[in-house]
Amino acid sequence: MKYVLILVFGLIAAIGIPVLVVLLINRKHKIKNYVKAIVIPVSSITLIVSFALIYFAINYKASDEAKSYLNGDNVVSVTYEKDWYRFDNQGSDENAIVFYAGAKVDPVAYAPLCSQVAHEGIDVYLVKSPLYFPLLSINAASGVAGLKRHTNLYMMGHSLGGASAALFLSDNNDEVFKGIVFLASYPNKKLNDSYRCLSVYGTNDRVLNKEEYEKNRSNFPAKTTEIVIDGGNHSYFGDYGFQRGDGVASISRSEQTHMTKNAVTDFILAAS
Repeated sequence: MKYVLILVFGLIAAIGIPVLVVLLINRKHKIKNYVKAIVIPVSSITLIVSFALIYFAINYKASDEAKSYLNGDNVVSVTYEKDWYRFDNQGSDENAIVFYAGAKVDPVAYAPLCSQVAHEGIDVYLVKSPLYFPLLSINAASGVAGLKRHTNLYMMGHSLGGASAALFLSDNNDEVFKGIVFLASYPNKKLNDSYRCLSVYGTNDRVLNKEEYEKNRSNFPAKTTEIVIDGGNHSYFGDYGFQRGDGVASISRSEQTHMTKNAVTDFILAAS
């Protein structure tokens, strides 16, 4: 909802400001109609593009420690591919996760979590999104399914990434997808009850809109498990610094990552 409001406000401002300026000028200096027809659309488009560039230019960078997890090791190899980073457990291909990062967050910030999950025998495809905006790469999971490499695929997403993953599942009928994991997120559309679902969030999260979470509770599949991390916040699902508006965690980032890894791997491996 927050991103919809930002979009609406930006569009109103981009259209309203040129119209207001033209009206004010027109009061003292009459402007020909054909000039208005040119100035207003061009000015609006220019402002829309400017607002978009400013908005997307401000994002959350992955820490140097998070980047180090891209090196891989003798258990998990990490490959850089066009649409994702693949964390490949070299001993198993049965289960895999397609992970959508949060809005305006460098996906590499989630490399520590992806690496830890992969070490437990679950491959992870960490999706790269244009402008770090997961809604622009919703169908990336189709590419993973098209590899025909894994028996069981799961979606997972943090914040807007979770909502984006849910949108993909709501329009997808591929039986290879078995379920979804929400990290501080929720579905905006009803998901099929055939999916298994895990929802994880922290008690100190001040970014997740709990009122909207509760309103959308009926959209979760019937087989949903909810895990609340005591002392966890929104920012600590990744390693990108402190997110504006978040609560202060009473546990460390590494503790929250470890607990999230345990919740995710237990959830997926229990069905294998």
